[in-house]
Amino acid sequence: MNERSSRSHTIFRIILESKDANQKDGPVHISYLNSMDLAGSERVSLTKAAGEHLKEGANINKSLSVLGNVIRQLSEGKEFISYRDSKLTRLLSQALGSNAKSLIIGNLQRRRLDLH
Repeated sequence: MNERSSRSHTIFRIILESKDANQKDGPVHISYLNSMDLAGSERVSLTKAAGEHLKEGANINKSLSVLGNVIRQLSEGKEFISYRDSKLTRLLSQALGSNAKSLIIGNLQRRRLDLH
């Protein structure tokens, strides 16, 4: 286990509302900017986690797995998307679906031990 890891996901959301100043009753346009730091998945066999750390790791791995399933379902054009399978995907449903645009930046360790 990475001792410096926060062992959690972090989501920072900025909501922007704009409206044409010349139209008093005109439409309001709402945009969202989400910045996320997702906890990394860890193998229990390598981390030797126990107790609370084991439970945290299982929850983190489950939410990341569900996120992967949701992204796969979206990419395959599925009619039903399982956003409700985790708190993480419920929070991100608006950012992932409809006409959302996303950019993913990955940060990876270069240790041989981390390769799977």
